[in-house]
Amino acid sequence: MSKKHAIVIGGSVAGLCAARVLSDHFERVTIIDHDKLPAGAAHRKGVPQSRHPHVLLDRGRREMTKLFPGFVETILSRGALDLDPGWDLAALQPERWAPRRRDGHMMMFASRVLIESVIREIVAKLGRIQFIEAVEATGLEVTGDGRRRVAGVRVTNKEDGSSKTIEANLVVDASGRSTSLPGWLDELRFPKVPREIVDADAGYSTLWYQAPPPEKRPKEWWWQAAFLNPTFEQSARRDEDLYFGLLFPIEGNRWIVTVASWAGRPLPKDHESFASLLLRLRTPLLADACRLATPISPVFYRRGMQNIWNHYENWEGRLGGYLATGDAVCAFNPVYGQGMTSASVCAGILGDALASGDSADPDWACAFFKKQAQFVSQPWSLAVARDRQAVRNLDQPEDPVQKQTAEVFVRIMSEGGDYPEIGEALFDVFNLNRPPESLMTDPKFLAVVAKIMSSPPKAPVPPQSIEAYPPQTAA
Repeated sequence: MSKKHAIVIGGSVAGLCAARVLSDHFERVTIIDHDKLPAGAAHRKGVPQSRHPHVLLDRGRREMTKLFPGFVETILSRGALDLDPGWDLAALQPERWAPRRRDGHMMMFASRVLIESVIREIVAKLGRIQFIEAVEATGLEVTGDGRRRVAGVRVTNKEDGSSKTIEANLVVDASGRSTSLPGWLDELRFPKVPREIVDADAGYSTLWYQAPPPEKRPKEWWWQAAFLNPTFEQSARRDEDLYFGLLFPIEGNRWIVTVASWAGRPLPKDHESFASLLLRLRTPLLADACRLATPISPVFYRRGMQNIWNHYENWEGRLGGYLATGDAVCAFNPVYGQGMTSASVCAGILGDALASGDSADPDWACAFFKKQAQFVSQPWSLAVARDRQAVRNLDQPEDPVQKQTAEVFVRIMSEGGDYPEIGEALFDVFNLNRPPESLMTDPKFLAVVAKIMSSPPKAPVPPQSIEAYPPQTAA
């Protein structure tokens, strides 16, 4: 093995996935993180979003299983839940409750801290990977010869203030949406990294509950989790019709309950206002459930949920010996739950790139970034579609093509729920198993869409006519 040392900046999920792949190609891998990493499943300062719900999409579950053998078995043994969302999750769509049916797909419910701790535990057992904790990465060391490349990372110890440079053959930035890499490249007089931001002024508030024991749950509560979509804008009568609501069960018989919205709509910051908003949502389901549960945390409130894409694939600079991945490249509005799955897929792309080529060669980095961007464009397009719609509704005239596309999508979502061809195709797209554009060449999907669009539009369903609770009978 000729490649000696790789550094990963950031010990969160993206960094752990990258380190796992790097360990197959480098003699040593060092993960540096600004936090003192907890021994088990505990929150830490550098990951404030850990208090909000996280989900591994279907694609992410499979990728994590490949990267970390034993991951699923270990996390389930520690209390994570494995549920069929079609059967166990009550989903309120914009105009009706989703039909309850077994679809064979499984979804893992666990806290972010449990997911990360299990991955970190597996990584720590790999002989080639070490952690350096409580240090701040402050810049890059770059060689000054003809072919410029990154040769190491400057770090400062947060406990004693001492500084040093850690040499490396490859540096991978997995430090998250607050990445300093674009600024470091500016300081080194490289061209600016193109950045794209879509900001719909979204936010969310989360409260943790101890769930009631099974005997206190009403018998008609067949659901284990709940997901309340906002209604279509044209059907909304109140601001509260345009809020998401989530109830995710996690280990320890606990619930993570979240409300979210866009356009700067107010969000609760204390228990009283949280309970008040739950009562005003499109269904009383969450309010009724939480009335039987016990709050066990403060309300965690967060904004700053912009979609941010640092377009390294279009960067005009030439520099070898470095890469970026995860949220350090493309950070999505977290309410859509794409981050961990995207990180795991990008780790696989990194593994393929490391199998050939020279990581010190700027052309190798360029090729990796272009390949990574091909995948990242999929979750990006899904995440920004809804956020861009909110932005257009606020202050932009709507593009005619976008308007027509939105109208078709509304028809599909409101009238396509009874067609398995629609449900399966959208499941695969939303779970990043296939790109959105693949729908345009899917004959079964297109045949159903044509059938829907050839019929007159159905009248919008008045919000007040939608059942308050999910139906008891299965589809």
